[in-house]
Amino acid sequence: MDFFGPFSWVLIPLAAILMGGFSEWLKFKSKQQKLGTSTRELEDQVVQLERDLQAARADRDALARRLENIETIVTSQTWDALHDPGVAQQQLAASQARLTLPEPDEGPSDADRIAQMARRVR
Repeated sequence: MDFFGPFSWVLIPLAAILMGGFSEWLKFKSKQQKLGTSTRELEDQVVQLERDLQAARADRDALARRLENIETIVTSQTWDALHDPGVAQQQLAASQARLTLPEPDEGPSDADRIAQMARRVR
């Protein structure tokens, strides 16, 4: 003990203080590692949420374009014409006039054929 001489009484409290500080530092590092893990998990969640947000924005933009197309169709004159009874009847009459075709020449009518059969039977 003579090696430390008069300072030996200081070494015991100093060693206790150093051991207490070391144990506190170990506790701090343990908490920091746990927080580091949870921080990484939070970062991963934020990245995933950003991806989901971008996908939702893309879906919203696509739906907005579709809605604009539907609005264009609904507000067009053709839509009005199809759903306005007066205009619809005029268009129907015009289309029927275009579709009216002359009847093909089928030969003798059913009445003529029946008369021929009756003459044969007599």
